Amino acid sequence: MEHGAQSSPLDQISMTEWMRQNRFDSPYLLWYVNYACRDDYGALAKNTSAWAGVHYFAAREPEDRGPLVWPEGNGWITRQLLAKLSRYVKTGSPVYRIARNGTKWHVLTPEVEFVAESVIFAAPTFLARYLIEGAPPASGFEYAPWLTANLTMERMPKEEEGAELAWDNVIYDSPALGYVDATHMSLASRKDRSVWTFYWSLAEYAPAQARQLLLNKDWGYWKDWILDDLTRAHPDIRECVSRIDIMRIGHAMVRPSPGFVFSEARRRWLASYNGIWFANSDLSGFSIFEEAQFRGVRAADAVLRRSDARSSR
Repeated sequence: MEHGAQSSPLDQISMTEWMRQNRFDSPYLLWYVNYACRDDYGALAKNTSAWAGVHYFAAREPEDRGPLVWPEGNGWITRQLLAKLSRYVKTGSPVYRIARNGTKWHVLTPEVEFVAESVIFAAPTFLARYLIEGAPPASGFEYAPWLTANLTMERMPKEEEGAELAWDNVIYDSPALGYVDATHMSLASRKDRSVWTFYWSLAEYAPAQARQLLLNKDWGYWKDWILDDLTRAHPDIRECVSRIDIMRIGHAMVRPSPGFVFSEARRRWLASYNGIWFANSDLSGFSIFEEAQFRGVRAADAVLRRSDARSSR
């Protein structure tokens, strides 16, 4: 995207408007496109840039080669990275301030102070103003909150008429996004217990309103809400679940609102800030794994080029 067009008329209208202009009016298609926007972007189609909405479908390979999945999700990837890089990783030491002192940046944690010529800031960009001395606010960035939950399943629900249980399961016309069966691709001949991960992006609400809702309601409320939603497809779900662990994420992903993807508000963060490079997926305008990987590599390459240039002086 950084090497392509610098603007697009598709970014100036919503995905809903683009569908209307092109006379896509099947209620099932409209539901599916709306689901896709909620799932990948945390926003309804009417609040999603048409450029991002079309990108969701146009950027895919002609043939789906299948997902890369593990029972523990991205935790598997994390462990593989730690196996090679653990000596460079310091856990339990959150950064609370990044301050300039002369030509160096001082990265402050409760236990140690790091001094560096270059810093890669991979946290969500909206946090920069709270952590980095002199950093401006991330104006124009809008973040969708999410609710996720892990359901410990003592047994699988009784099969009803309809599709068999899949890895990724979606309930038609539900406000939630469905659930993933963590052990679906297990090769074990018998599987009694499992974990389902339930997702809801709260796209029906304005982000601030959704965050307030997440704060106001307790575990019992969300437990009942989740089980009521799943009862649509699994009437005996309450008899199957022994534990529900709920996570409320206030700023889970950036929303590609109309006008944001090609905005100056986004592009200004692509440049270095006195030796700090920003590397969160939100810099692409939408928060998906591939963009997170791209932004990290891009920032690392920039730091290496800067280091090489200084060394050759």
